[in-house]
Amino acid sequence: MNIKDQVVSIGLAKELKEAGVNSPSLFYWRVWSDESVDLAMKDDDDFDYSGAGREVKEKIPAYMPPELMEMLPHSTRLREGQQYILSVHKSHFSDGYVVRYQRYHNGEIEVLREFVDRKLSDALAQALMWCMEREGK
Repeated sequence: MNIKDQVVSIGLAKELKEAGVNSPSLFYWRVWSDESVDLAMKDDDDFDYSGAGREVKEKIPAYMPPELMEMLPHSTRLREGQQYILSVHKSHFSDGYVVRYQRYHNGEIEVLREFVDRKLSDALAQALMWCMEREGK
């Protein structure tokens, strides 16, 4: 499995960074001076082995699912007595993952918000962005 399929996509990684998420990560997206992008481990050097004279312009954390899970709240409340619990599972209907906040009410599952994506890291990142917006961060 390709590591790029395991980390948050570059677009969502940029959104998280712009929203103020600044946790360390094992992987980083490197944006080079020629606007090319690659993925590197945090201990990799920033030398341009291509010989093109590029320099790293920006490093953006490329969070993996366990890192994102640690940042997400385990639950959220809509109102007093309405606690919604974080749920993560493989989708029954598509080749992807479902991340949602749900509660059991009157014998049924009530979903507050749901995020579905082919990549678990992207679904988790979308949920984190939503949680941050709800909390006004």
